[in-house]
Order: sequence, then structure tokens, then C-alpha cells
Amino acid sequence: MAAYAALASLLNTIEQMMTHPRLSTSFDNNQIHSLEEKTALLLDFIENFNYAGLSEEAQHLESLIASAAHTAEDMIESHIANQILPLSADDTESTFSFWLYLQEKRAIEGGNATAVGDVDQFHGESNQAIEEHVAGDGCLDYLRQIIEEMDAIIEKANELKDKQRFREEHSTPPLTLSLTQTREETAMVGFRDELIQLLDELTGHRSNLHLISIVGMGGMGKTTLAKNIYANQLIIEHFDIRAWATVSQQYNAKQILEQLLSGQGKSSDKSVDELGEQLHKTLSGRRYLIILDDIWSVEAWDEVRCFFPNNGSGSRILLTTRLSDVANNCGSSYLPKSLLNENESWELFCKKAFQNEDCPTELEDVGRKIVKLCKGLALSIVVIGGRLLKSSRTVGYWKSVARDIESSPNSKEKQESLDVLFSSYNHLPPHLKPCFLHIGLLKSINYANLHILSIIQIWVAEGFLKSNGDQVLEEIAEDYLKELIDRNLILVEKRSKNGKMKCCDIHDLLRDLCLKVGEQQGFFHVITQGPVLGTERRIIYKKASRGRETDRLPLARSIMECELHKETCKYRLLRILDVNNHSSLEVPLGSVNLRHLALWGSGYGGVLELPSSLSLVWNLHALIIQLYTLTVVAPIEIWKMRQLRHIQCYEIYLPHPDRQDDLLILENFHTLGKAVNLRLSEDVCKIIPNIKILHLDYDHELEGYDASLRECFHNLGQLHKLESLKLYCNILWEMDYRMNEIFAFPNSLNKLSLSYFC
Repeated sequence: MAAYAALASLLNTIEQMMTHPRLSTSFDNNQIHSLEEKTALLLDFIENFNYAGLSEEAQHLESLIASAAHTAEDMIESHIANQILPLSADDTESTFSFWLYLQEKRAIEGGNATAVGDVDQFHGESNQAIEEHVAGDGCLDYLRQIIEEMDAIIEKANELKDKQRFREEHSTPPLTLSLTQTREETAMVGFRDELIQLLDELTGHRSNLHLISIVGMGGMGKTTLAKNIYANQLIIEHFDIRAWATVSQQYNAKQILEQLLSGQGKSSDKSVDELGEQLHKTLSGRRYLIILDDIWSVEAWDEVRCFFPNNGSGSRILLTTRLSDVANNCGSSYLPKSLLNENESWELFCKKAFQNEDCPTELEDVGRKIVKLCKGLALSIVVIGGRLLKSSRTVGYWKSVARDIESSPNSKEKQESLDVLFSSYNHLPPHLKPCFLHIGLLKSINYANLHILSIIQIWVAEGFLKSNGDQVLEEIAEDYLKELIDRNLILVEKRSKNGKMKCCDIHDLLRDLCLKVGEQQGFFHVITQGPVLGTERRIIYKKASRGRETDRLPLARSIMECELHKETCKYRLLRILDVNNHSSLEVPLGSVNLRHLALWGSGYGGVLELPSSLSLVWNLHALIIQLYTLTVVAPIEIWKMRQLRHIQCYEIYLPHPDRQDDLLILENFHTLGKAVNLRLSEDVCKIIPNIKILHLDYDHELEGYDASLRECFHNLGQLHKLESLKLYCNILWEMDYRMNEIFAFPNSLNKLSLSYFC
């Protein structure tokens, strides 16, 4: 995951840098193209390599790949920062720490003898010497070394692929015994409606072979529901043959057939075709029920489907899966499994914690609190109830269990559930893993209520989305979100009136899984107290910590914190700065590599004039200044910021672009709001032709507002990608004409909000 994110980010940085007319000339083109080629090769390896059986070697190689990609990106962006904003005397110490760290990291992670020597050399050099080295061609010299290291890493990757290929050709996968062969009925709570619906589907009068899927996230009780179906007396009497197989992630067609034939998963000397023929003969002419539990791919179904005869006798196949697209692609109708409600959760908990006894009165309050913390996930309720069944029935002990569940992701009660859910993460393709972990991180701080647009903006700025050339990055991010929804890892919490996803959510247990895996793999660091002194790249400050003046984060790429700290403004490689309690008029622009600047807070009115130096922030994607009652005035240079995608302010005044030279088209500009008295001329429409979300506000200060409004409203028709439009116009009532005489709406528009339009 870390290697994929690092490589994708490096490719994005190279692409954005090479399309910049000024910055692209400060690098050796041959060197950059070589780096780009090797990065793409390594990314292809990460996307397609099968890690089974080679976990330790693969993990070591991944750490080398991530380290090399991070270091190359550090060099490129450090060089860019020095070209745009030369180092000052105050930057000497942080620059020294930065270079020394890079050398030490290479020496430790790669066992690189040259790097070990470089560390000794850097310790012996003066800060001034290092500053001169960084400001000169040192970055480019260092980049050449990284490219050579990538060659060695590619060789190791090829060796690992050969070793994996040899293993696959000369070994038999271990037999996976089903743990669900027990035929007794398990506790049924919260599934009664689904049970009745499934019984009706399975025993209905349809004569053709019919597929049905139970779909839901891990731990929701899909297998339990299937077990109860399998053991139901109506099912036993209705079908001539019943058979069960557990498929799992590392499926094997032979093992599936063996389980169906024997019910025990015993190994056989027969081939897949021989076993399939035997199964086909056994099922022919009979009404059968096949349950394939925990199926993860359409390929697993495709390998065995031909062995199930469609003999017109009313046979059924029932699948359980965590993936909605598997159910759809298998051609089955499916029943989505939902979370338990409060009453169902309590009933299941009592069955597990007390069996046939009633809950003692003194334990009910704390017991219900424990159940509430499970958030309707059957797996978590069963695990915790089972543990409490064998434990002390005292209020004090149960309260301590509740505290552990609430505060500790490493509590015993959570660990077993997390182990089960980890398979959902582990099965994700590489491109979805960083996205999933990042949503868990954002959920932990309730970032923007997990608004879809905010998530997409952050992902694009992070750089771990892989460009495909056909879609803009926002569209790719939306596709990734839909994939995670199809895998039942995140839920759509709210939709807008036009049906599009607006907010999402993630179960608390999956959030804890994200935090645990993300911290373990060094993908991000959540700081609750104390200073930070290290090499972290993504940092979340959950509380304003003391001693922040001692923080040294020269490699920080993403910082989200409660309040802006003066040290933060000095990080030259910072790309995301998100401050949720901002209360001043200070806008940090010293980090010229910033991509996402978001300041949220109450504000105190007044006007904030952004300096012309804003244009030095060469790769800015999102400018978000949501300080209540604060008006932002942008410089004319904002129209020259070629990477700009989103502007979101309480109020912002944008000057009309200068027509002395050719207009720069902002191809990826997506969101603008709330722009006050914007003259939406033909030139402005040409600059932002692909805008999708637009919020405009007009008042009496608009010069010559009659003619200006006619021009603005008419030119809306030129924005052929516009989907959502908000118009606030408290002067239109003074004008004597019909709306259809002045408005031209684009056909792409699907949401319109009008205020003060009589």
C-alpha cells in the first residue's frame, strides 16, 4: 500500500512539473523521463504481483520501493522550492536536518554503503556547505543516485516474480478446511425478515436454476443466515441434495468441488474435470441446493459454474459475499444484509452473554452501552458477548470492558473482530488501499462530515490517485469511492436531491482497522499530545499540543490540525494544510509546494487581501477559506494558476482577467463559490470551461449591474460541463424583464438554486 501510494504520487508530481513551462526547464529531461519510466515499471509490479507465500521478501522490497519513490519526490519538490523561493538564513537548520535524514534513511533501509559514507560526510560538513549544496545542483546529483537504486530494485522485483512463478508451478495450495460444516442452527437474531424472504426465493415455483446472493460487509452475519437456511427443516424436506463449500479469498476449484462432494474438504487424487463430472452426475435429475460461502471473485464462480446442471427441477445456488459487484456479475438476484437495529443487537448480545438466563438488572445499563458501541455489527456483538459469558458478572468489570472498547483499538474485545475484518482490507487491490485507510483517518476526526467533495479534494492533493489519461482525477476518485461502496466497506450516508453521493460513512470498527493498519505501515500518524520530532509525512494533530516549537517535520506533506502553528509555515515540502479552528487573517504561503490550503473557523468579519505572491504556490489545487463573514479579495495572478481546481470561500472577489496576453485555460477547474459580483464574461468562461459547481452572488455594488447581469446570465450557457448552479441576486427585483429573456442554461445542469428572484 505504502509503495503504491508513493509511486503514484511521484508520477503525478512528475506529470504536473513537466507541464509547467518554467519548472520543466530546470530539470534534465532525459533524467526525468528515465525516472518516470522506472517508476511506471515498479507501479506495474505492485499492481500485478501475487504476494502469497513471499510476504517477508515482498514487504522488504515494498519498503525499498516506497523509500526510493519518496526520496525522488523529496528531491524534485525540494529543487522546485529552491527555484521558486531561494533558501533564507532561517532555513539552514531545517535544511540540514532534511538532508541528513535522507542519507540516514537510505543507509538504514537499503543497506547502502555509499549512503553510510554520505552520512559521515554530512555530519562533518557545515550548515553553510549543505545549504550551498541544496541550493545548487545537489538535488539533481542526488536524483541520479536514486535512479540507479531503482534499477537495482527492478532487478530484485524481477527475481521475486520468477520465484513466485516457480512456486505456483511446483507447489499445491494448502487445503482450506471449512469451519462452517456444522449443520446445527445458530442463533438467529435480526435475520427473520431476510430468512422468510430467502425461504420463499429458494422454495418458490421457479423451475430453472436460480442464483441468489447475500451481500454485506464482513461480520454482518451473512454466514450465520446461510447456516440457518441450510439447517432449516423446510429446506431439508424441499431439496433432494444439499451441499456447502467455503470459498475464501485464496480459492481453489478442486477444493471447492471436494467440499461439495464430501462435505469435509478431503483431498483427492482426481483432477478438477473428473471431480466436476462426478458432481454433475450426482446432481443431475435432482433438486439441489448449493451454498458457496464467502466468495470473493467472479473468477471463482466461473471455474465451477459449468458443473451445476440446470435440469428444470427448481434447484438453487446461494452465494455469500462482501462484494456487490460479484453478486451482479454472477447474474444473481441479491439480498443486501443490513446492520442490526438497537433491539436486535440487544437480543443477540443477551443470547451470547447470558444464554438462557435473563440479564441481571444491575448489568443492563452498562450492557446496553457495550451493545451501542458495537454499532449493529453482529460479529462484534457475538465476540464481546462470548467473552463476557465466561467473565466476572460485576458492574465494575463490565464498565472496564466498555472503557476498553470505547478508547482502545487494541483491546481484546476488538482484536478478534479486527482480525476477521482485516481480510476485507487485505483483499483490496493496491489502488484502493490508501483510499480506504485515508477515509478511516478522516472519520477519526469527523472531517467535513465525510462530505464526498471534500474527500475527493484531499485525495487529489495527496497524489495517490493514478491518472489514466481518459478521466480527470476527480472522476477517478469518485470511481474509487464507488468501488469501496460496492465492497461494503463504506456506506452512502446522504445523497443530494439529484441523486449523487453527498456524504459517506464508515463503521467504527472499520475506522479502528484503518487507524491500526495506517499507523503500523507508517501511512499516517495521529498525534494527541506532546511534540513531534521525526520523519512523518502525514500528521493529524487531534489536540493543540504543548511544545510545538520543538517540532521538526522537514518531510511533512500533509498536516491537519486544530490551530495554525508558526512552525507549520516553514515546511517547504508541505502539500496539504488543513486548519479547522482558524481565527486570524494570516494565510500561510511560504510552502510553495502547497496543493490544498483549507482554513475553517468562525472568523470575525473584515477583508482579507491575498498577495500576488499567491501565484508562487505553483501547484495549488484547492483554496478553501471558510471563515464566517470574512471576504477574500484575490489578486489578478489567480487566473495564471494552472493547477487550480477548487475555490471555496465565504465570499471572494475575483478580478477580471487581463486580456493583454493569451488566456490560460484552467482545464481542471471544478468548483467556484461564493464569487461576489463576478463579471462572467466570455473570457472568464473560456478560462474555466469545465467547471461543474458554481455559486454566484450579485448586489448593488456591481457596476452597471443591468448590462452586467444580462451578460453574466447569458454566458452561463457557455459552461457546458456545469452541473450545479447557485445564484443569489438581491437586485434583480429592480429590473423589468423576464428570466427567459436573459438566462441561457447549459444542458448539463441538473441542480439549480435561486435566491431573491421574486
